[in-house]
Amino acid sequence: MLDAVDYAVLAGYVVVVLAIGVWSGRGQHTTHDYFLGGRSMPWWAAGLSIIATETSALTFVGTPVQALRGDWTYLQLAFGSVLARFLVARILIETYYRAEVYTVYGYLGQRFGALSRNVASALFFIGRSLGSGVRLYAGAIALVVVAGMSFPLAIASISLLAVVYTIFGGIRSVIWTDVVQGTLIGISGSVALYYLVGLSGESFGELFGRVAAATTPTGYSKLRVLDLSLDPRTAYTLAAGLIGSTFLTLSTHGTDQDMIQRSLTCREAKGGRYSLVFSAILNIPIAALFLAVGSALWANFGSDQAALAYATDIAAKNGLAPPEKGFEFIFPVYIMQTLPSGVRGIILAGLFSVSMSSLDSAIAALASTGVKNVWEPYVAPGRSEAYYLAVSRWMSVFFGVVMCGIAVLVWLSEDTGSASTGFGVLMLGLKVLSWIFPPMLGMFLVGVLTTRGNDWGNVIALAAGIGTLLIVDSWLALFGSPSPFAWSWNALVGCAITFSVAVLFPARPERRLTGG
Repeated sequence: MLDAVDYAVLAGYVVVVLAIGVWSGRGQHTTHDYFLGGRSMPWWAAGLSIIATETSALTFVGTPVQALRGDWTYLQLAFGSVLARFLVARILIETYYRAEVYTVYGYLGQRFGALSRNVASALFFIGRSLGSGVRLYAGAIALVVVAGMSFPLAIASISLLAVVYTIFGGIRSVIWTDVVQGTLIGISGSVALYYLVGLSGESFGELFGRVAAATTPTGYSKLRVLDLSLDPRTAYTLAAGLIGSTFLTLSTHGTDQDMIQRSLTCREAKGGRYSLVFSAILNIPIAALFLAVGSALWANFGSDQAALAYATDIAAKNGLAPPEKGFEFIFPVYIMQTLPSGVRGIILAGLFSVSMSSLDSAIAALASTGVKNVWEPYVAPGRSEAYYLAVSRWMSVFFGVVMCGIAVLVWLSEDTGSASTGFGVLMLGLKVLSWIFPPMLGMFLVGVLTTRGNDWGNVIALAAGIGTLLIVDSWLALFGSPSPFAWSWNALVGCAITFSVAVLFPARPERRLTGG
């Protein structure tokens, strides 16, 4: 399937990424350089880095499937995602810059106290390690299916590259390599779309006219974008996109250090805001591009039945549970089997890029939180900047190993569930982010929008928000009926409950100005 030219393209990509990582690390002497890039990063680079990070392997292989198997209603979630970035830029960025913190959890230390900071940091460690470990698994298994690598080789290749250049350059390496990787993601999707249209023997308009004329099992056009249903159990509706997705992105891009860290590397708050606005401008085109790839893929199969048969064959050949797991990888496998030499290498490099761009940022975010919120205040306070910089690099290695371990656990446990219910650690890693960050957003909003709230109130509020979402996720098992609302509403519910509880508690007379 792959030849020497494809591997040469991939090798060239690896060389470029490593060279950027080494170059980015020049002149670093402090953790301010390592974690914040000396607050000297251009806003457009930070914005591209945000896009590269959120376009994980799960997105790369999963978004085309939404259009292949259904329609374009998934795009509605992007509407809320765009709105949320403007809100984060307007409400939160100025606050974080004014607090002069290394991590957003350091702001909680200043506003409420060390307990709020520490609990939020601990939740971040759990959620981000699991979530990014699952993303690493998804990237590795995609390479196993597409390139015929063994799983250990795939995960080691992704992890080693990401850890090496992150150690050299910290957040600067992350951002500048993400610029390359974000560009490559767009190129990969565009090249795939171009060749898929060409393979069909039709013009762009003819192909998408045929897709528009086709219908889903529910009778709607396969190019339908808007679903005006008000049924809360339907995940992809305009209401869910404008409300539920807004709160979900507010929580990920406003309280997840993995996402917000890029916006903290600009010279001033204005640059941080611009980075989020720039990512907002790119968000819908990227989502639409990969949905278009899915529609073009369907047009090449010609029917849902043909696509199902192909996905079932992928699953059977790779020992995956049919047909869902086959559908996850139908896009890259089909591309690798049909595209010319060299172009396949570009797509393979795109798979590597989405895997590494998600992992490198998580490593940097976890390391910054570990050093500034745990190691420096509690383990070894009062040491030199040279000491903390060395610890930061070792912390990057540590979290790289942790996420490798989680990816391996997912791999080893994937036969402990079913295709419909998910596979143990895999589903935990996917869900845990939606359990943690929306309630955390409620706590942050109490701090930014009100003068109320205290440490123990925040702990109680977080427990209420996270506990409610856990109950909703287990609704069928507990009550014997489907959940009262789809997952896309989880963020609104979790945030609202935590905010409502936390705001009941009065602020302490004194203000604790601690935090990293």
